[in-house]
Amino acid sequence: MRNRFMDLLATFAMVLAFSAVTFAQTYGTKGYSPGAWKPEELPKDLSKPKPYNPHDFVGVWSSPTKAGYFERHALNDKWLDIKDKSIPDQMRSQTYPPPMTDWAKTKFEATKPSYGPRSVAPGLGNDAVSTCDPMGYPRDLYEANLRPFEIVQASDRLLIHMQYHDIWRTVWTDGRGLPKDPDAAWMGYSIGKWEGDTFVITSTGYDDRTWLDHFGNPHSDQMVLVERWRHPDADTLTLDETITDPKAYTAPWVGETVTFVRAKAAIFEELCVPSEEEHFNDKIRDAAVGTAKP
Repeated sequence: MRNRFMDLLATFAMVLAFSAVTFAQTYGTKGYSPGAWKPEELPKDLSKPKPYNPHDFVGVWSSPTKAGYFERHALNDKWLDIKDKSIPDQMRSQTYPPPMTDWAKTKFEATKPSYGPRSVAPGLGNDAVSTCDPMGYPRDLYEANLRPFEIVQASDRLLIHMQYHDIWRTVWTDGRGLPKDPDAAWMGYSIGKWEGDTFVITSTGYDDRTWLDHFGNPHSDQMVLVERWRHPDADTLTLDETITDPKAYTAPWVGETVTFVRAKAAIFEELCVPSEEEHFNDKIRDAAVGTAKP
């Protein structure tokens, strides 16, 4: 089982490293979820559509995967045609942040990511993803873009469970305000409320050791993230994000609208295990930048 799982990781990494493979299926469906229930093994009643309720986000969701397009990895990505060989592999997913402050430029120049145009071998870098350190939010959402996540709603909170690294995010909906002087947290502190049919999440208290994306774009502990989630139809969620961080950026960073589709599959265990991540680094990330071990 371990070898099969590592083979899957290797296949996925080749997509990230070289932008050369197109997924026509949603990650988590048949053929992409070893050890999980296949759709045909689930009770047929589970596939019946639920009555549509724009305030009911419960379910498993995933980024749609289209033939000919690369996945996104930041708040603003150009979904470029991966068949266009005039675009260098590592530049086919690009990010466009607002101008950085001098403080943020210094932090950005100190980052050594494992992916993208500035990528270095993991052994020479400082990207959290290569060492199993928490990636924080919203990066975890984008880094997991080919994996599904599930949403669970309770009377006093909404829970977002990421398959990638088995991350649970709590959004409080019981009327509390944001903490006034929080200890920095990898996933921040989040509260949510309804504005009509839009679920608005406001988050603060992020640990500034995390990056906003796998290109190394930084943020400070003053960052405020506002998310506006909508459920326009039974099988679709949309997300608009705005980051305000005057210590790091000279203007708010407004993200492009992200669309998620309902995934008709169960998510499975995908922990970040240091020993397996080291193997992944040796065989995939290092190879992508020409420093593979002999």
